[in-house]
Amino acid sequence: MLTLVEPIILENISDRPHLGCAMLISACQAKGIKTTLVKGQTRFLKDMFTNDSGELWNLIRDLKKESLNKLKITAFKKHLKENGEARFKNELAELYRYIIVDKNPRHYYNGAKVEEFNNLYRIFAAVYLHYLEDLKYDKLMIVQRYISEITQSCPRYLGFSLEHNLDPISQAVRKYFKRSTGIPIIIGGSLTPHLDTNKLNKIFKEQYFDYLTVGPGEQALPSLLRMLDGKKTGRDKIPNTYYKKNGRILTGKLSIIDNLDKLPYPDFSQFDLDLYFTPARILPLQTARGCSWKKCAFCCHHKVYLGEYRTFTLQRVIETISYLKTKYRCRHFVFHDEELPAQRAKKISEKILSNNLTGISIYTYARLTAGFNHNKTLNRLADAGFSTIAWGMESGCQKVLDLMRKDTKISVMSQVLRKSSKNNITNLCFSLFGFPGETKADAQETIEFLKENSPYIEDLLTASFRLEPHSPLGHNPREWGVKLKKNGSYTVNTGMDSKERHKFFAKFLAEFKINSIKFTSGKLRYLPTGHNRRMLHFLNSSYGLLANRHALEYLKKNRLKEIFPLILGNLEQKNRRINLYPVNTDETYLINKFFPENMIPLDSLQKNVFDLSDGGQCAQDILLAVYNNFSKKYKKEYIYKKSKLFLFEMFSKKVALGFKKPWAPAQSRLEQ
Repeated sequence: MLTLVEPIILENISDRPHLGCAMLISACQAKGIKTTLVKGQTRFLKDMFTNDSGELWNLIRDLKKESLNKLKITAFKKHLKENGEARFKNELAELYRYIIVDKNPRHYYNGAKVEEFNNLYRIFAAVYLHYLEDLKYDKLMIVQRYISEITQSCPRYLGFSLEHNLDPISQAVRKYFKRSTGIPIIIGGSLTPHLDTNKLNKIFKEQYFDYLTVGPGEQALPSLLRMLDGKKTGRDKIPNTYYKKNGRILTGKLSIIDNLDKLPYPDFSQFDLDLYFTPARILPLQTARGCSWKKCAFCCHHKVYLGEYRTFTLQRVIETISYLKTKYRCRHFVFHDEELPAQRAKKISEKILSNNLTGISIYTYARLTAGFNHNKTLNRLADAGFSTIAWGMESGCQKVLDLMRKDTKISVMSQVLRKSSKNNITNLCFSLFGFPGETKADAQETIEFLKENSPYIEDLLTASFRLEPHSPLGHNPREWGVKLKKNGSYTVNTGMDSKERHKFFAKFLAEFKINSIKFTSGKLRYLPTGHNRRMLHFLNSSYGLLANRHALEYLKKNRLKEIFPLILGNLEQKNRRINLYPVNTDETYLINKFFPENMIPLDSLQKNVFDLSDGGQCAQDILLAVYNNFSKKYKKEYIYKKSKLFLFEMFSKKVALGFKKPWAPAQSRLEQ
């Protein structure tokens, strides 16, 4: 019996289940190993906002002045004290129901509510981290709940999948089981390329585990478990596994999986698919492992697969999407490839279209290469369902791109962004500031590039450079003029030093948070760290939306059965007056918060149309329902005319969306 713990990620709110765990579950169960999943993100959110809200109240109440100042929540504590614990708990439970349980696209366009949820999450996550890391207090209810659930699963072996860092909650859980039981503890996941293999002895001791799997785990984990069961001998023959023996760290042969098609489909049956921070199900999958380029100087992600690049066959990709779509009633997918090369993207698109695999949307990662610089290619991607591409832009300065070994050209990048946008693909761009050798003038070139291309960029995800030990630069720092220090920091021969880099990046973020966020296009281009960007673009681009002009045409032609109105906005009702604060669907929710549309006063008939226009029924049924509600008060012709004019006004103001297919009520909507 293996109990597998999904990553517990405090830094952000996830919108989909963990692919690595789903692949490990299917691989182990295919070998006859019963595997139980202990959920991470979804149970963590539920505990935070409902089960353990009382403990959170006490934790914040008990913080000393210095802790409150460090976390910058002095005013928040005062607010809680004034409102009382009962109100605090009720408001959290209601917010959880509104955002997570009661799935409705309207909620996710409600800037105030979404931001409130995000802000509270960040505060609570910071409080937990403070208690665990700074105060060394791990007797938290959230930790005890994990321990209790794991204990009830009666594990013979414990597995922890970790992402990017060694999170303190799972560390506290491992500490308990390591000290109180003899259950072998295994860790692995996408954090492994970030570990310093020269310090594994220390890492084993401080992180409370017995075995570390690196690279593909679908073969390594079942082999290790069979060995521990006595069904297989020789630890040195267990692939991709580090273990401790007589005070030394040893490892078996590091190997990859050559034929990916032989792997079983990912198993998501044990996840809470409808309790992620998103209005509908999103599932992850891979079409390849590793990176086809793997030369970017700053990157070590491809090391998850030991630096090798392997692909699933095109037929297997189609079969996987079709299987997941049918079994889990899901049509929104995220490709977890490190990057999707242009030719492979084109072939997958053609295969999707030739197999008539319709009604899907795909979010993927790619580099801004010349292979995408063709309208025909991008048009095929759009037709196949590629709704969003997250581009590894990194820099808008050719000198820096060359230093990074990106193999991309500024002129080509601009053309690809423009053509992708014109083909109705949402463009997200990653940018990286502070790469060794980058000057302030170079970084300013990136800002100018973003401004020039802002009409074609829906969102920007940005970061400050961090030296990864297993990246090309980490292996050979001298080649980039970098000198490593014993404390883990470094100095550079040219470009911004550490202090200048942090100062420039802080200034960049500060400017984007004020008025320059509007850029030249008038749209918001930067969302503060912690906001779920993918979910927002998922809403805007992947629901089979009808453009506003098409919705107007449908209304004009009286094709009322073919349009399912979703009027977006927030109602405010005071003293019998009803005001609608509409959401402009051309812009993101933060723009609507800071630059809202003008208030629209509604009468009772219009409010009834608004209430019914939630995407669950077609316009004709809405008009009939309104007539039934107001037939004793108004004539039929008046009701139809006024209701239709109100819908027309909403579409013309771009505050409503028309859907080709109905959303349907909450429960059945989740199953679509």
